[in-house]
Amino acid sequence: MSDSAGWSLTESDPGVFTGLLHELGVRGVEVEELWGLDEALLRDLTPVYALIFLFKWVGHADPATMDGKLEEPEGPHYFAHQVINNACASIALLNATLNIRSPDVQLGEELGNLQAFSEGLDPETRGWTISNSEKIREVHNSFARSDPFHLEEHRPQDESEDAYHFIAYLPIGDKLYELDGLKPQPVSHGPIPGGPENWTNHAREVLERRIATYPAGEVMFNLMAVTGRRAALRKLLAETEGDEARQAEAFDAREKLDAIDERLRDWETENTLRRHNYIGLVHALLTELAKQGKLAPQIAEAKEKMKQRIADRRAKGEEVMEED
Repeated sequence: MSDSAGWSLTESDPGVFTGLLHELGVRGVEVEELWGLDEALLRDLTPVYALIFLFKWVGHADPATMDGKLEEPEGPHYFAHQVINNACASIALLNATLNIRSPDVQLGEELGNLQAFSEGLDPETRGWTISNSEKIREVHNSFARSDPFHLEEHRPQDESEDAYHFIAYLPIGDKLYELDGLKPQPVSHGPIPGGPENWTNHAREVLERRIATYPAGEVMFNLMAVTGRRAALRKLLAETEGDEARQAEAFDAREKLDAIDERLRDWETENTLRRHNYIGLVHALLTELAKQGKLAPQIAEAKEKMKQRIADRRAKGEEVMEED
């Protein structure tokens, strides 16, 4: 895999993922965070097109013992490899989105062209096509938190740091598939009991088995749903307009839609703040506080805390830098 030069890390945040899709021109879907996979919760998000799962990456599983099996889906499908570091969030999201087959979802010009261009390409070439797309890279990087001290040169990853990875689960045909850009093929989890409309129940069982392989108490997981709920609620409101017998249903739909629209506005504000570089504001505040002589106590307190940390590390036999 190539290094991460030119691609920033992406937060596991539904507002970020929704913003990514919308700025790429996708309409008819949003991304919602999930705190569980119970039926009532998923029913409220209907239709759920895919699940995006974030987990601690511990290396490639042995194909002989892995849950599911490597298998190419029958019929049309999209699967791209991750060929560059830090791109797994966008790869998982695109692998999910480009497999949605719904008239209520519009891919937009950028992803529509990508899908058409990728027809017949192998997964690795599709991965390079995504990684070489200036538009996708620009949108991906636009959601990175502003870092005024970012260095362009590549820094080798510290092997002691935990690595996290995004993958997608979704139905293709009558089977549940796991799309992991680091694996050579999609992973089939077999036919969906009860048919494709019950795919989230099957996905819950698969996810529970996967989480159970981690040590007890491990909580570094995150799950999000790619959903068309907003478009479905709008369609429902149009269908119930003027129908007196369905006014209670329409009222409930309007309340849910208003809540979603408010959340989207909040996410837009959060994304704007996420992108802003605050170094100028912080510098101006510190300069003014220094002029007023109000930083001396804080500086003295910080020095004492540093001395204590150094003393604690020395007591543990750790190597430390000499004090200034």
